[in-house]
Amino acid sequence: MTELRTDFPTCDLFCRVIDNFGDAGVCWRLARRLLALGVGRIRFITDHPEVLALLAPDATEVAEVVPWDKFERRAAEPDFEPAGLVIETFGCRLPDAYDEALAKKRATALAAGRRPPFYFNLDYLSAEDWVEESHDVIGLHPRLDLPKLWFFPGFTSRTGGLVIEDDYEEKRRAGIARRGEFLASLGLEAERFTTFVFCYPTNALEVLAQGLALTERPRNILLAPGAAGDVVEARLRALDPDGRRVRTVRTPFLPQTEFDQLLWSSDAVVIRGEDSFVRAQLSGTPLLWSTYPTEDHAHRVKLDAWLERFTKRFDDAGAAGRYRRTADDWLEGTLPPEALSAFLEDALLWRQAFESWRIELLQNGDLGRRMLERAARGL
Repeated sequence: MTELRTDFPTCDLFCRVIDNFGDAGVCWRLARRLLALGVGRIRFITDHPEVLALLAPDATEVAEVVPWDKFERRAAEPDFEPAGLVIETFGCRLPDAYDEALAKKRATALAAGRRPPFYFNLDYLSAEDWVEESHDVIGLHPRLDLPKLWFFPGFTSRTGGLVIEDDYEEKRRAGIARRGEFLASLGLEAERFTTFVFCYPTNALEVLAQGLALTERPRNILLAPGAAGDVVEARLRALDPDGRRVRTVRTPFLPQTEFDQLLWSSDAVVIRGEDSFVRAQLSGTPLLWSTYPTEDHAHRVKLDAWLERFTKRFDDAGAAGRYRRTADDWLEGTLPPEALSAFLEDALLWRQAFESWRIELLQNGDLGRRMLERAARGL
């Protein structure tokens, strides 16, 4: 991996939490990545610092975490100094006072012949075709001389890629090697087929529980904390009270730095959100994706776009079709329990397609590195 020289010792990263943990999770993973790549100091501005505290108990030891309202007042003070690298995430809109201070710093730097601040708008992850056309596009402020660059994470070389640590592969190998030890720490047998479940309460939880229990081959079921896990746990215990078919355990709420071990220890996952979805793909574990439900059905568009790209990695068209139908039906809540169980039975056969996709994502490169390289070139 080539050394990266960054001329941005400070970064202001803005994060508004719209749904659950996802926005904070994506933003914090990027913040950690930028620090690892040489950014000296990050101010992490968020409207829900308590969510970040759950994902990253050590966050305040790593970066300066500032509540949004407090930072907005600070930005209006005459001596306020914006960072040299500014990242607005998911179109969250920066405080007006910050825009003014950033435009002033830009004008002063240009007048003095110095590098001006670099301003990103980092948008949501999607596999849709239009993302490639919208990536790396400069947008103008409606009233200030304050250009910002739209930057999209994505699954192709014509996007910004995904957050991938330089030592990810080394950690993955080590995590797979300690699978047995990790499962034993949860009171589980490593020989059993293991499924990690992290989904929404709006998903078809009754069908999920029935499908998980529909097996003659004993299974381990790891259930993430939360309301969905509560429902599935209760139903599984009713369906299989003696644990002959399924051994169910509730996983602790792991900080972001430890979450990957759940994926590396699993043979299949039912996953939700964006950050967890990305990490599952990087692990190479066969998955069903629960996209965040929206009234305009954008979640279905996102799934279809991802499936269109991913299913090309199957060698067998029939297998690709079965997987696509399973993924579609799971999202729509129409998947029969038998089909959910069949997904688990087929997971080991489909692992080659997920491994091929995983390697391709690694080759596309790291989002944090690409952002810093792009900022170094200027607008």
